[in-house]
Amino acid sequence: KKLTIGSRIFGKMNTSKITELNEKEPTLEELQEIVGGYIQIVTSKDGTADIIMDEEGKLKNKNINVYATQLWQGDDIRDWKDIIHGNVAVCREKARLT
Repeated sequence: KKLTIGSRIFGKMNTSKITELNEKEPTLEELQEIVGGYIQIVTSKDGTADIIMDEEGKLKNKNINVYATQLWQGDDIRDWKDIIHGNVAVCREKARLT
């Protein structure tokens, strides 16, 4: 799915990965390996998932993760207050962090 606003296409910018986890809660070490750094946790807009990102992704100049940002901030880019940079883990169901 490509997210567009005006003539700008964001789909090509999304070279970051999203790792979906559903079966069991991951360890801190597993999450740090997925995101490539210290973790920061936010909740998806619909409240069904934990999104784990590199807390310094922006400072490290990692690529924008459009799809993860959509999951967190919603589909309307005009409502976005921030943007996720880098790889993320999305924890749902049994993998939600407690």
